[in-house]
Amino acid sequence: MSDQLLNILKNEADISDREMLLYLEGKLTPEERQSVEERMAASEMLADAEEGLSQLNNKEEINKAVAGLNQQLADQLVKQRRKRKRKELPNLSLVILSTFLILVLIVIAFVVIYKMQKG
Repeated sequence: MSDQLLNILKNEADISDREMLLYLEGKLTPEERQSVEERMAASEMLADAEEGLSQLNNKEEINKAVAGLNQQLADQLVKQRRKRKRKELPNLSLVILSTFLILVLIVIAFVVIYKMQKG
């Protein structure tokens, strides 16, 4: 479970997956609990994670929820990469067209210079 939870919270380095799990299970000292709550108050992502995870009844449900969230994040990343690649294609065609036009202009210039020298 901790590896999966770590994937979600890795951008929120202030609270480890272990701390979050202990917080949810009520196994932190009052000082540790207060520290975690203060850090959650400063981060909307952590507060949302705590709220959602606290509604689950057992570790198995947490594991399933976290695995589902990780899969959704992975799917979104794949979609974003595909969109980025699609955007790159028009730029590639512009480079090819520009290169072709430059080559045509070079050939025309060569022909004109050649004819002027002969003429």
